[in-house]
Amino acid sequence: MEGLYLKAKKQKLNISITDIQAGFVNTAMAKGDKKFWIASAQKAAQQIFNAIKKKKKRVYVTKRWWLIAVLFKYFSRFV
Repeated sequence: MEGLYLKAKKQKLNISITDIQAGFVNTAMAKGDKKFWIASAQKAAQQIFNAIKKKKKRVYVTKRWWLIAVLFKYFSRFV
C-alpha cells in the first residue's frame, strides 16, 4: 500500500489510497468458534466508507483492532 501511495504521489495523480486493516467481520468467511471483537458487516462497511470519504491513509475495522495492531508491532520487535 505504501508503494502505491508513493507512486501516485510521485506521478501527481489525484487519487487517495486507504489501507484497510480489517478484524473479524461477521460474514461467511469468518468461521470458527473462538471469534472475538466481531463486527457486523454493516458496521464494518460504514467505518470503511467513512475512512475513504475522509481520505484516511490507514483505518482499522473495527476501531478497537488498532490496539491489536499496536501490540503486534511492538511485540514483534521484542521477540
